[in-house]
Amino acid sequence: MNRLSRSFISKILVPFSAAILLNFNAFGGVFEGGDAAKGESLYKANCASCHKTTDEVLAAPGLKDIDVRWKGKDALIVKWIQNPQAAAATGDPYIKGLVEKYVATYGWMAGQPVSEADIKDILTYVKTAADAAAPAGGAAGVNKCMTLEEIATEKAKNEESDGTVWFIIIGSILAIIAVTAANISKSLKNAINEREGLPPVVEMSYWQSAKGWMWANRKFVSVIGLFLFCYFSVVGYKSLMDIGVYDGYTPDQPIWFSHAIHNCQNEIDCNYCHSSAVKSKHAGIPSVNVCMNCHKGIKKGAITGTSEIQKIYDAIGFDPATGTYIAGFEQKPIVWNKVNNLPDHVYFNHSAHVTVGKIDCKNCHGPQNQYTVGHVPTADEINAQEDVVGLVKLERRPFTMGWCLECHNKKEVDMAGSAYYQEMHERYKASEVGQRTLREIMEDGTSTVRELGGWECGKCHY
Repeated sequence: MNRLSRSFISKILVPFSAAILLNFNAFGGVFEGGDAAKGESLYKANCASCHKTTDEVLAAPGLKDIDVRWKGKDALIVKWIQNPQAAAATGDPYIKGLVEKYVATYGWMAGQPVSEADIKDILTYVKTAADAAAPAGGAAGVNKCMTLEEIATEKAKNEESDGTVWFIIIGSILAIIAVTAANISKSLKNAINEREGLPPVVEMSYWQSAKGWMWANRKFVSVIGLFLFCYFSVVGYKSLMDIGVYDGYTPDQPIWFSHAIHNCQNEIDCNYCHSSAVKSKHAGIPSVNVCMNCHKGIKKGAITGTSEIQKIYDAIGFDPATGTYIAGFEQKPIVWNKVNNLPDHVYFNHSAHVTVGKIDCKNCHGPQNQYTVGHVPTADEINAQEDVVGLVKLERRPFTMGWCLECHNKKEVDMAGSAYYQEMHERYKASEVGQRTLREIMEDGTSTVRELGGWECGKCHY
């Protein structure tokens, strides 16, 4: 073998072969061998708004049997997920069929900011998702998605008229009957007196008649008066204590929206719509543009048909018939009614709880995936959940000061679980006083939010 041949083999052929081999190893098992747990989190954050793990079409084809449909095209599916147009430019016939079938209706999929390792995790999760059995046992209806029939029934129940109106109507009818009966009684007495030659009944106002009756029955009236005084004192005290407390509050909204369909049935992660919860003090209300990410393609709801989705189109100016936005349309925001509203003097930071504390949204907001509309949960609804990792069961009424303090007193902190607590740990160890404080905190082997300053007034109040 001459020098030129050896140079060609060592400098070109060997590296090229190694690259091919590495590429084959990287992509050869993209549908298996990943971390399904990580894949589930990535899937919910990046894919669930458009894809389902079944064969059902949401705003894009379902992902069931994706490993069969993309068999032998591991490298191409990675390219398709990261840059769909570039993958389509390869001329692959399967991708060409996808484009022809879905792009005209749903538009191009946005390239996803995920690495090859992330895609491996996602596809591993998708492949195993259909085989994952639902958790057995637990409270009825806690871990299971509501059926469409149950959601429709819940919607109808929420739209029933307020019973207070009927109480007012019935009370008014009874008052009219009482006044009419008093007038009839007076007329009968006058008729009897006239027949017997007696003078007519002295004309008195209703108030004068009532005073006369109460004086004649003063013992009975005194007992009733004492009872009413005690009753209204208790009711008044309870009403004053309920000011600003709204557990069970379920306001009407300008557009009927079902968390049970979006979050539970369609597996859309909370953070997809409330994206600022992980990086801001506010969870945020999704803009109409976020709704249109899916509803540009999904034009008919399972419960309400086109009526409610049309309200989204009316706000942003979208023509569902042509699938295009209306030129020159004056867009207007959807005015949602707030479900939770803290007083102005209270500071609360979502990111501190979600990102640093790693608190599951359902630990505070309850099983929203079982609600048809936004709802302030009761303590019983929160505590009954069986699918929340690290659930802190509390007795106080949600979104009250006592409820927050109870949680801070019970919630254990993983000092090595985040960079924030690691830094705090290092600061404690940096001084003698800090080391003594750390020993006191960790005396029982655990540390709570309260022990780390979570009960200081200035943490939550301006």
